[in-house]
Amino acid sequence: MNDTAQTVTLDGAGWSTIGILGLVLILLVTNRVRLDLIGIFILLALGLSGIVEEKELFSGFGSEAVIVIAAMLAIGEALVQSGVTDRLSSRIAKHSGTSEMRLVLLMMLVAGLASTFISDLAVVSILLPVMLGFEERLGIRPARLLLPVAVASMLGGLISMVGSSSNIVANQVLKEFGHEGLSLFAIAPVGLTLLAAGMLFVWLFGRFFLPSGARESRVKAKALGVREYLSELHIPAGSTWAGRTLRDVSFFRDNGLNVARVLRDGEPVLYPKASTKLRTDDVLLVQAGQEELLKLRSTSDYSVHPQVQKSLEETDLALAGEAIVRQGSQFIGRTLRELVFRQLYDVTVLALWRDGKTITQRIADLPLRTGDMLLLQGPPENMRDLQEEEGLLMVSETPHRPKTRSQGWVAVVILLLALLTAGLGLMPMSVAGMIAVGLLVVTRILSMNQVYRAIDWQILVFVAAMIPLGTAMRETGVIALVSQQIVDVFGSYGPLAVLAASFWLAALTTQILSNTATALLLSPVVIGAATQLGVDPTPFVVAVIAAVSASPITYVSHKVFLVIMAPGGYCYMDYVKIGLPMTLLFFALTMLVVPWLWPM
Repeated sequence: MNDTAQTVTLDGAGWSTIGILGLVLILLVTNRVRLDLIGIFILLALGLSGIVEEKELFSGFGSEAVIVIAAMLAIGEALVQSGVTDRLSSRIAKHSGTSEMRLVLLMMLVAGLASTFISDLAVVSILLPVMLGFEERLGIRPARLLLPVAVASMLGGLISMVGSSSNIVANQVLKEFGHEGLSLFAIAPVGLTLLAAGMLFVWLFGRFFLPSGARESRVKAKALGVREYLSELHIPAGSTWAGRTLRDVSFFRDNGLNVARVLRDGEPVLYPKASTKLRTDDVLLVQAGQEELLKLRSTSDYSVHPQVQKSLEETDLALAGEAIVRQGSQFIGRTLRELVFRQLYDVTVLALWRDGKTITQRIADLPLRTGDMLLLQGPPENMRDLQEEEGLLMVSETPHRPKTRSQGWVAVVILLLALLTAGLGLMPMSVAGMIAVGLLVVTRILSMNQVYRAIDWQILVFVAAMIPLGTAMRETGVIALVSQQIVDVFGSYGPLAVLAASFWLAALTTQILSNTATALLLSPVVIGAATQLGVDPTPFVVAVIAAVSASPITYVSHKVFLVIMAPGGYCYMDYVKIGLPMTLLFFALTMLVVPWLWPM
């Protein structure tokens, strides 16, 4: 241990940096502000305060971390579009037989290996329809499959240094502090060990920790807890609505009403469109919250049938499907009203599932986020059209249909060439990745529009802004101060104690912040602590990397968990029951493997 460390004091710039960091943490925890807007705030605060020089302020946008993240997201999308993951999962499904546990373990293996180079969210999104189909064909409940596969996809990201954005940014921080970065597969022993341990845990204890699936496992109105009601409105003679389309009658939008059916001459117009023209004596079956319906009073334009109000759960209203907003979707940050969703697709959104909660009121004015699940009603042919919409993932038994399946081998070869050239040190991963993206576009596996959509621009802007904030924290002494506190508390017990503290600090922080934000914030801190101890900081950074991907304690710890929550019918405690013991197991293995690979 280094006994020459001196007490760190902060000047005005240091306290200003802490103030900026504090505001950033508040914005991240509340989860009410987009990541890219938080990044812009960081840049403005650092620039206006003069803490960071102008030439350093925007340096993050040209950093290797930002370029590698963008390239790997695009390459991952190419593997998805070319059907590589589809083909692998389909073959495994054919050879799994009817054994539930065998199928779970095989799907975990597929998800883990695929996540080595593909975003875990993308992997789960592609496998989700396949796994939901097992319920009908094999009688295996989604609740028994989705959570283990989601955990495996997170652990698979630890097999390579480009497996997740948190790995990439942590490696970037390590280089910025003057240390040699981790090679492409340097952490593979850690990732493979944790993936194997996770599969073994599910095999031995999954029957005790995984939910039985007795709860309704698919996203229907009851599963979502949609407290919506239906009532009938009759259009009398002389109504100004007669002869107008649903799109033209603003009354429905202004009062938060969805027109679910139009009854005409005793026969229902099954799926009314925005262009459906109303007629005298039409009866409209409208959907809304109970309070909204009770406020309705008959006017010259409509009359209310007072005894028809009943719960949506009690009706035979057909629910056509569910759709998840994909990472990088053009829908993110925009409302259904701005997207003219109903007019464009002739599909009605009945409810929205977000962060474990159902939203049914004023959803047309709610900006969409990654992982939002939309409960949809509409004609089957419109559902098929939505399957072709790249910004949405349709959650149904219909599997993903790649557009360039015949070029799957080309995408794999391009990926392998990029990894080989980077792994042999012939060129940086950023250069190899961008060349690979260029080749994917030239071979028409991806279009430029698909490349742009595949990239999560919010994360890129946030990462680019956090890099100069990290510079400010280092130069003003903030990192040294926090590192000193960690060493003062745990340093007397030796480097292993600080390593354990690094893991748990990251594991707990990632329950409230994103994995990338946690890695960006804590990597400089643990490097500073290791420096004060006089030991190699690499194992401490690896502990942070492992912790942010191997601590599945709560459903908010990762976007993947939010995506599977509704289809699997999971509740909060389902994650804790299996996630907490798994995190303890992953911690123990990290403490064994990391010091063995990087002696302290």
